[in-house]
Amino acid sequence: MLGKLMKNLLTIFLIIILNICGCSDNNDTQEKKDHVWKKQTEAIEKARAVEGMLQDSAEVQRRQIMEQSE
Repeated sequence: MLGKLMKNLLTIFLIIILNICGCSDNNDTQEKKDHVWKKQTEAIEKARAVEGMLQDSAEVQRRQIMEQSE
């Protein structure tokens, strides 16, 4: 009789725990709307912008050198 009561209490306890865990609020998944690599892709975009500026500057410098050598 006592064994059956303990088994029933354990089952009820496990059901309650599973319901609590299953219904918990997951704010982490809702707040993370950005993709995982967002910071890395932003860094790559900044690097590309800087690369473009450096290439433009190098082209201007080449033109100036060519004009001075003529």
